[in-house]
Amino acid sequence: MFAALGVRTVQDLLDLFPFRIDDFSRIRKLRHLEPEEKVTVAGRVFSVAVIPSMRGRALRVGVSDGTGTCYLVWYNMTYLSKQFYRGQQIVASGKVEWRRNSWEMAHPRWEATGELSSGDLIVPIYHTTAGLSSATISRIVRQALSIYAHLIDECIPGELVRRQGLLSQRQAYVNIHCPPSAEIWEKARKTLAFREVLFLQLALLLMKRQNQEAKPTKPYSRFDLPEAFVRSLPFRLTDAQVRTIDEIRNDLASGRTMNRLLQGDVGSGKTVAAVWSLLAAVANGYQGALLVPTEVLARQHFQTVEEFTRGMARVGFLSGSQGTREKRLTLQELAGGSIDILVGTHAMLEPDVRWAKLGLVVTDEQHRFGVRQRLRLSYDSDAPHMLVMSATPIPRSLAITLFGDLDLSVIDELPQGRKPVRTRVLEEGSRHLAYERVRKELAAGRQAYVVCPLIREGKSGRRSAQEVFDELRTGYLRGFSIGLAHGDMPRDKLAETMQGFVDGKIQVLVATTVIEVGVDVKNATCMVVEGAESFGLATLHQLRGRAGRGDRQSYCFMISSREAEGESAERLKALETLHDGFSVAELDLRQRGPGQFFGLKQHGAGEINIQDLGVSEDILYAARQEAKNLVDSLEGGVQPPFELSSLLSKVNARFGNLLMHARSR
Repeated sequence: MFAALGVRTVQDLLDLFPFRIDDFSRIRKLRHLEPEEKVTVAGRVFSVAVIPSMRGRALRVGVSDGTGTCYLVWYNMTYLSKQFYRGQQIVASGKVEWRRNSWEMAHPRWEATGELSSGDLIVPIYHTTAGLSSATISRIVRQALSIYAHLIDECIPGELVRRQGLLSQRQAYVNIHCPPSAEIWEKARKTLAFREVLFLQLALLLMKRQNQEAKPTKPYSRFDLPEAFVRSLPFRLTDAQVRTIDEIRNDLASGRTMNRLLQGDVGSGKTVAAVWSLLAAVANGYQGALLVPTEVLARQHFQTVEEFTRGMARVGFLSGSQGTREKRLTLQELAGGSIDILVGTHAMLEPDVRWAKLGLVVTDEQHRFGVRQRLRLSYDSDAPHMLVMSATPIPRSLAITLFGDLDLSVIDELPQGRKPVRTRVLEEGSRHLAYERVRKELAAGRQAYVVCPLIREGKSGRRSAQEVFDELRTGYLRGFSIGLAHGDMPRDKLAETMQGFVDGKIQVLVATTVIEVGVDVKNATCMVVEGAESFGLATLHQLRGRAGRGDRQSYCFMISSREAEGESAERLKALETLHDGFSVAELDLRQRGPGQFFGLKQHGAGEINIQDLGVSEDILYAARQEAKNLVDSLEGGVQPPFELSSLLSKVNARFGNLLMHARSR
């Protein structure tokens, strides 16, 4: 069961950090409640009832502490009634409101106090899996700490710990898993988050320094082929595209290996810059690789590159679903130099892929690969140039921090004539308005997406993809062709459904966020997001960008549940007027912090889910500066002090393959 959570060793177990705590230590008397307050209350259950409500059937549990009463309410979760009984002593945390002439707390977090000791009112909550509850994980982690805590390595120099106001590593591990208070838990999180950011920043800065010191590559001197490509385009490049191509040209002609991140909003024209770069490699006698995260998107890129190059280069395709004979032929042509540009999926990272002369690697949707994967292609090659692209806009200051080994280019304008997607936020009661527009678009021969936060019905009461799929087939969109796509489907079935939508055989695709990256359908003019408050602004902007890929007016409807109130509702409303991805990202950064962006970066780079540690902007920048100071102190070949050696050995253990690769360059 632990293996399903990625836990195979004691260290993995200790690194399975709780993503939140339930703080039952500050109890408020029920007679002192105020509307809209987030509080913890304690009392004895005096009633358990299922009642009708506008949202469906609701479980209503009455609690009294002798000074007043409060009702705990769960909508569409009546199965919880088996967990309550009269006379039961419980504590609950949540926001109280005055409804039905009484105090109510909707969907609170709660515990039966018979399961908690007086010194155990701060409850750590872990990600779980089938058969392993959060309480069981907590019990086993505590056992491990009692045996192994004395072996935890103090790898951060003491002076740095004092300067940043951190705990020791041993204290941090003990207090994140067994916190005596909410304050000490937050300090433990900060300590461990700082360590993880410091490790990654050290690895990235060392990589950048070592790559700069590596032997130079042969400067590219011929750019006639990519220039002919630009002249052949039926449209003019934007100023941002021209600026980006100039930056790439300077890198390729410099004699040093290019390591560049290309950021651009959805539809900003990053693919043109990528094809220009690939043709520059071909013009100088090299092969190019375009690595794409999904097969559907890879095939679309293959068709685009073939159409763009029009005989200027020989383009090949490679994916895991290809037949043995077709794949063998592609690999032979690649190794023999008959293929100039290879477009493909993760299959390009397999050991049997050999290149005649690889000169440039372009990775699309960078965050789906991670640091290790984007370098794997170049392990057996002579320092090919690297161009990594991301359509997830990240504020510039944050991008420099998270992609410290890369130079940064930004395409920050859209092509002329591109129409912004009309965006409207709807409450649950106005949901029908979204599907009325969808019906009109479908009747006109267009297509639509419907995105849901869950695959199947869960405890949250939010609509699931399966539920909406069944509802639309028999209700709003009866008579239209509807497909279902989510991550639990077999890979071949998912690819078949996605391809059916691309080919126009499926008119409406009901999906989870698997479609955030991976499909480009110009005929899709509608996007409906159910339970929109469940997603971050950056994700919602990415989803919105799936519509509006063509020249027709497109629409996006974000449907919020009744739980979306206050800040959550205002956050969604901002998208009605914000259409620039970088503006959306800046707002998301201010409201939710950088953890989400850092989470993208972590995939394939580290073993710890750093998003669960609540990384703040302050931690990112402080760790970045400390890492820079440490790397600067290594200049001149001076033997580092013992504490720094311990830290660097930890970094090497975590990111050693990256650093060794950088040194080999």
